[in-house]
Amino acid sequence: MAATANTVDQALVAQAEACDRVGSPLYATLLRGLVEDHRQGGLTAELLDGVSERPVHDAVPLRYLATAHRLALTGGAPRLAAQYPSCGGTWQSDDGITAEFLTTVAEQRAEFVAGMRRNVQTNEVGRAPVVASGMALIATRHRLPIDQLEIGSSAGLLSRWDRYGYDTGASQWGDPRSHVQFGPSWWQGEPGTVEIAPEVIRRRASDVSPIDLTTDHGRATMMSFLWPDQLERVARLRAAIAVSQGVPLHIESADAGEWLTRELGSGPTADAVTVVFHTIVWQYLPAATRDDMRAALSAAGDLATSGRPLCWLRMEPATSDHANLRLTSWPGGRDEHLADVGYHGANVRWHAGGPSRCPLPRCASASGRDLPAPQGVDSDTQPDARRHDRRVRRGHPVVEQADLTAAAEVRSVAGEIEPEGLAELPGAIGEVC
Repeated sequence: MAATANTVDQALVAQAEACDRVGSPLYATLLRGLVEDHRQGGLTAELLDGVSERPVHDAVPLRYLATAHRLALTGGAPRLAAQYPSCGGTWQSDDGITAEFLTTVAEQRAEFVAGMRRNVQTNEVGRAPVVASGMALIATRHRLPIDQLEIGSSAGLLSRWDRYGYDTGASQWGDPRSHVQFGPSWWQGEPGTVEIAPEVIRRRASDVSPIDLTTDHGRATMMSFLWPDQLERVARLRAAIAVSQGVPLHIESADAGEWLTRELGSGPTADAVTVVFHTIVWQYLPAATRDDMRAALSAAGDLATSGRPLCWLRMEPATSDHANLRLTSWPGGRDEHLADVGYHGANVRWHAGGPSRCPLPRCASASGRDLPAPQGVDSDTQPDARRHDRRVRRGHPVVEQADLTAAAEVRSVAGEIEPEGLAELPGAIGEVC
């Protein structure tokens, strides 16, 4: 057990460092206290040791923190809620947070035992701009509407990426009336252009444990994985949950490999571009599931044509500081490194040698401010294939049809870092939530 305990210690330390790095002083302070409790054999050691053979990889500290946050959000931990800004509390920047946390653990031990078995599930809405950028590039290249499939969808908030608003500073795209708006500060560098606004004609999604946002429990679970002193993220998530209520989506409870094998069994959709996408999911999938996904994509790719292309878009860990956005396209199976992006979605940096400029651009606001409606975009209705060739209104940046092969760093069929390699990137694990 000593080796496992040491690894738990490393996971706690790495998570504290990540919280320091990305702006959660409350969690950073709390985690440093939990490191000491673990080293002294306290409640943290009793609950975390033995939960996983790979505590860093499986984000075990985040399970611990999320359980307490959910209790605070739902009234089960009022004294802790009094210190969590997400619950209307105030944190005084001292180390008393650790003692309050451990008191909650002692009082609600059964909840924490159950919580340690619950995988980390995020739907970081801040990742929508990089997803939308990739989708814009795909739509502009193929001149077809999008039939999308999301893996590890959780609550499906990123499956609704097209129902948020994007303001590049020079032009607007998406739903200008959405409660979720992204402005120019999300992107670094010059914005590029989008000739065609991406249109989603079908949404499919799966998760091994879907979260139902129509229930109080589901909404509290989704909120619990956020860091309680990051109020901008909290407000953005609440706004996205509000948007979701108007965009029904069935998220199938299924293994990703089995689900994708079934959904792609007949090949890509005719008269559309089929896009399989996911964000910070690959590390959590069993090896057999990853193999099944690759096989399903390869088989469907063999059936792809210019009239029914297939794309695999994914944002996954690259370094301790950022993730990569990669794209594999069929026919042909070309793999491309499109962009680098912070783990919570900020600082989208379109890759040099890729499209001359980023297809969409840059800080999110939950203000829902009223933006001019793009011409030809009806944000109240589901787009259909007959309207896929409409042009974005004047002023949008234009994506060039550049050959990105030279920029691609192909490491496998996926070009991804395998989960085993993530142990070398503790920041990548610590910043995913």
